[in-house]
Amino acid sequence: MVKTHEQEVVSAKLQISSLKADYMSSLTDFIATPKEQKISKLTNVLASGNKYFNYVEEFVGNSNLLGAHDNPKWVIGFAEDCAEVLNSLLKHFNLIFKTISSLQPDLLESAKPGATAYANMQRMVLKYLTPEIAKKIENDFKMLGLPTYGFDNYKLPFMTKEKQIYLSFSFGVSFLITLIIIAVVIPNPTGFQYTIFRIILSIAAGGAVAAFPGFIEVKLGKWLRAGGALAVFVLVYFWSPAAIEMTNSKSPIAYESK
Repeated sequence: MVKTHEQEVVSAKLQISSLKADYMSSLTDFIATPKEQKISKLTNVLASGNKYFNYVEEFVGNSNLLGAHDNPKWVIGFAEDCAEVLNSLLKHFNLIFKTISSLQPDLLESAKPGATAYANMQRMVLKYLTPEIAKKIENDFKMLGLPTYGFDNYKLPFMTKEKQIYLSFSFGVSFLITLIIIAVVIPNPTGFQYTIFRIILSIAAGGAVAAFPGFIEVKLGKWLRAGGALAVFVLVYFWSPAAIEMTNSKSPIAYESK
């Protein structure tokens, strides 16, 4: 059963709470550790922090949250959670940088995140929260030397899966209607025209069924195996609904039912 956006967010929040608890526990342990042993404990803080922050980042990136408009209430709510996580990130790296600088400065560069890190959360905040909130977090990130790729390069997802299906279906139906009109205008196509029509019809049929649930699979010997819309393309292309027979020179192609 496919989860809705709301169910995904609820599950994610539970996991986030668990990861945050582990992270806070490692922080408590780090703070209580004597200065001479803090570097060894810092490893646990980095590991638990990475699990916590990266989980939220990957969840936003792997879901349809960014650009989703089905339920603005929960989308904005999760964007607010992202803002809190980004603020926690600032405190996290501020602690990390200060500790490493005072105890082992040569490790400072290795502790810094990559140039595009946390871009998904930044885009969530930029898209769904007020410009003031987004700008403050962006400025704080820059002051600490953290990446702001998501703020600087905001782009909506190219196309969601749902839009791909609707677009494919629309193109498929449009091509089918066009072919029906052509069939009326050109009732006796040449062999070359028929081949072109059959290719276009196969593509259109594949696109038209893309919006419907279910799965179909076609196998041709050992050299071809196709599923879904591609299977429909193969069926229509290789198994024509009518046989082609040469009848006379005036009408190069005639159709006779099998």
